[in-house]
Amino acid sequence: MDKMLLITQNADATVSYSFINTTDWSGASVSTKIAGKVGFTLWIQRIMLSVTTDNAATQQFQDSAGTPIPIAKSPASPGLGPKTWDFGEIGFPLTAEKGLQHLMSAAGMAGAVTVQAYYARTVTT
Repeated sequence: MDKMLLITQNADATVSYSFINTTDWSGASVSTKIAGKVGFTLWIQRIMLSVTTDNAATQQFQDSAGTPIPIAKSPASPGLGPKTWDFGEIGFPLTAEKGLQHLMSAAGMAGAVTVQAYYARTVTT
């Protein structure tokens, strides 16, 4: 019964998108992919990066806090194919009410990303 209640209180926040080799989300051009919500915490379960055009850039996923907390980062020139960061069924919580950002160190890489995530009501004490 408790598990069913938990499932019905969470909201899916899964997103998929592609990026091309002219995309530049470096420095101030960071791109927010999942927005934060007041009263909720975003839980990241899995990030899947599929590189189709490689270059010497890193891909970093972080929360949107004033001082962002990195969640996952690829090595420079990660190679073609899939890269997966799996945080389990419950997932990794971002800073409360903050979203998920995708930051790349330079333009030149192309590929696709799928982020499996959900919002859960933030518990305050």
